[in-house]
Amino acid sequence: MKRTLSIIAAAVLLLLLGYQLGRWQGRSAGSAATPEQEVEDIDEEALTSAECEGASLDSIYFTDYKGERVASSAYAGDGTIIARFSTSACRPCVNALTASLMRHAAAHPAQRYLILLKNIEARDLYVLQPDFGTQFTLLACDSLPVDFNDGETPVLFQVDDNGRVYNHFTCRYGDYDRTNRYLDEL
Repeated sequence: MKRTLSIIAAAVLLLLLGYQLGRWQGRSAGSAATPEQEVEDIDEEALTSAECEGASLDSIYFTDYKGERVASSAYAGDGTIIARFSTSACRPCVNALTASLMRHAAAHPAQRYLILLKNIEARDLYVLQPDFGTQFTLLACDSLPVDFNDGETPVLFQVDDNGRVYNHFTCRYGDYDRTNRYLDEL
């Protein structure tokens, strides 16, 4: 059993590294970073994603605009794309992520999106919801078991049937096309 789990973990890590390397090769030649810096960034992102892949969100509750609890299981296994960040996160990053999600939503009208916001009041959720539209649900969530850089850097992920994180992605300041490529590959 241990050997099987070790093989599965190694395969997931290799898959993530291959995914990250494949995306790196598709970047434009006009990038200011050297190839060595890019590889270091990719290695760090692959490690961060690997740490978050499989994190359990089972039995976690969020808060809606009415102040009522919503179980994370309501979004498990249905392909919902989840964005997680704090209201104090980098404003250009949040704006770019929001634009990317809106563009993706327009191209995929059946897709559902969940935005988990840290440091937000229920009333503010109610005020913001109409700006996003019916494909989006905004919920408050001040902490998660694996809190993805404390919510300061926006991340995207999905949750499988077992309440575990998969397709984890960390947004990067200034490289907003990378977010668009991630969403297009889902």
